[in-house]
Parts: sequence; structure tokens; C-alpha cells
Amino acid sequence: MDPKKDKPIFQKGIWIKEQQGVLTMGSLDRNNKDVMVVSDELRSKLQAFETEMVDALYGESGRPFTPGILDMENLFKKLRGQFNTTQLELSFENSDQKPFKCQFDPVYTLIENLVLSSISDGQNPVVNIKATIVQDHLCIIYRDSESLSDPSNIASEFYLAKSKLQGTVQFKKNEGSQSYFDIMIPSGS
Repeated sequence: MDPKKDKPIFQKGIWIKEQQGVLTMGSLDRNNKDVMVVSDELRSKLQAFETEMVDALYGESGRPFTPGILDMENLFKKLRGQFNTTQLELSFENSDQKPFKCQFDPVYTLIENLVLSSISDGQNPVVNIKATIVQDHLCIIYRDSESLSDPSNIASEFYLAKSKLQGTVQFKKNEGSQSYFDIMIPSGS
């Protein structure tokens, strides 16, 4: 398989442009200089989509994007979509009332892998994730109803939290086999 096809194009970005009477497109990846002609079928779809894109950019529904700011509500929305058969109880509170600077993908991957560790082996517990921003730190408390997530099985997630996010992860066990993860990630990671 072509290694260029393995990479999602929206992560690097694409451009679409009319040139010489044809619609062309290419990758914003500096290592990929290919310029391709868009097929007539795709061209008609893109032209219909262009109207919606113009509305998203300049219409009333448009909202500005601030790079580097973590949108926890969007992260939780994406989790709900991915784990739509799992009962997720998610809550978020920003007590600082200011933006939290952090990269989306590492935080999402961390939480995604915690959920996956709880639902392995066909189990379907209730997963509780409470996120709070306090004193420029994202505090995440993660637990599942069956205490299925085992710290020994998710060491790579702890490494991710510590190395990429400069965070800390603690596993705590309460009386009666209830256990949870306490994750702290500083702003700017």
C-alpha cells in the first residue's frame, strides 16, 4: 500500500484550487508535492459543499478557532460518538474561567485508552470522567463502575501523560474495591 494513503489528509491539510479550467487538489504536507485533478463526480460534490463551507466561514453559525486551546466539551462529544454503546457519565467544570492550553490529540488518546481498558473482555461498565480546570491544571478523575481498568495494563498511557503532557497520574483504591485514576495536566503542555 502507498504510504501516502496511510496518513489522514485532514491532519496535514489540503488545498483545492481551480487551475487551467480544472479543479485540482494537493496536500499541505511539504513533503508531498503531488497535484491531482479532481474527478467530475467529486468536483460536483465539492461545489455543493463549497456553499456550506462559505456559510461556516462567514455565516452566523461560524465560530473562531484558537489553536492550542483544549476544548473539553468537544473532546467529550467525540468520546460519546466513539463509545456510543458504553454508558459514559462525563462532566466538565472550568473554575478558572480561562482557556486551557494543551494539545487535543494526546489528551484524547489518554482518555480513549482508559475507556478501552475498562470495556475490554466484553465488559460494559459505567465510565465516570470528571474534568476540572483549577489553577492552570486540567484535573481528570477517571473511574469505572466495576474497577476493571488495571494500572499494570495501561503503563503506556501513564508514560504518554507524563512525557507528552508533563502530567501526573495516580491510581487510588478506596475501601470496597472502588478504584480511580487521578490525572493532573499543567496548562501549556
